[in-house]
Amino acid sequence: MKMRLNAIVKGLLITAFSSAMLMTNAHANNPPPSIKADAPNRYIVKKGDTLWDLSGRYLDSPWRWKEIWATNTQIKNPNLIYPNDVLILCVIQGKTLVGVDTGEGCAGVEKQLAGNVIASTVAVTSVANSIPAIPRAAIQHWLDKTLIVNPKDFNTTPYVLASKKRNLITASGDKIYTKGVPLIIGQRYGIYREGEPYVEPRTQKVIGLEVTQVATGLVTSVEENGVSSLQLTDSYGKEVREGDRVFVELDNAIPPVFYPVPATVSRGGLIVRVMDSISSAAKGSVVAINLGSNQGAKAGDVLTVYQKGPLVRDTKDNDTPVRLPNEPSGMVMVFNTFDDISYAYVLNSELPLNVGDQLLPPPYL
Repeated sequence: MKMRLNAIVKGLLITAFSSAMLMTNAHANNPPPSIKADAPNRYIVKKGDTLWDLSGRYLDSPWRWKEIWATNTQIKNPNLIYPNDVLILCVIQGKTLVGVDTGEGCAGVEKQLAGNVIASTVAVTSVANSIPAIPRAAIQHWLDKTLIVNPKDFNTTPYVLASKKRNLITASGDKIYTKGVPLIIGQRYGIYREGEPYVEPRTQKVIGLEVTQVATGLVTSVEENGVSSLQLTDSYGKEVREGDRVFVELDNAIPPVFYPVPATVSRGGLIVRVMDSISSAAKGSVVAINLGSNQGAKAGDVLTVYQKGPLVRDTKDNDTPVRLPNEPSGMVMVFNTFDDISYAYVLNSELPLNVGDQLLPPPYL
């Protein structure tokens, strides 16, 4: 009985995002998403699966995955699924859905849809072992210590003046001195290394500066001449250098689990950088895009990448140059947003993705 209740708590596949995000009035009359002809009637979730992979097993348009997951609103975290969960394809009231088999097959899924299963007294399973939307290991570096800040704000922060040993600092326990706005004694601060600025391709305006945290320090004293002393408490694989900037550690809230949904941004965007110094991106790569929170980008947003159509000559019309249409070449999912820039994970790519490729919300159909 306990195992059965735990299975119920795992719930049916459904995101916590509002259904209004996917089913707007404009889309209300669209036909349901197409189920793949080879979609499995039964699939056992394996370690290493992702929500995106699972949706792709069932749908030609995986960004519409929410529309086929059965919904049990009485379960606190119905969006979580786990290795060894059994997914089953059911037709309920004329609609094809996917649910988690709790032992009764499609009849059990229908009971939960009808609200006949009460699970409010059962403990909710931790998200720690749940199936992610994307492999978190692939993006962990860009979640932990890399941020995008306003360059003007960054340049007004205190900077590292020197170290007690007058050399590069490579370990915790060393002391450094900073100059600028006096810091607060007893407060923890991050030490950040300046990276490359981001430039808006359309206007050539600098819209962000990438910075990487190299250490953390605790302020031990502040002098009248503006020099503050910090004891390094943690270092992150890089030495502290003179000129590095010091400010309060930024807590960029990242959801523990990502759920892919069609983006609802205010405009189209572009890939502005392929991360890790790679010239082009493929599935599993990370890219930076010129859409941030100011444009409505959110973690989980899925965008289609379009490659600019080639310029050809019309031999029947005096070799007149003609631009062929842009063609979809892949899909990305936003996982970390800043004001005007976001990091996105490449979900799939038919062709190499490059800086300058266009980004638009995926077509609904």
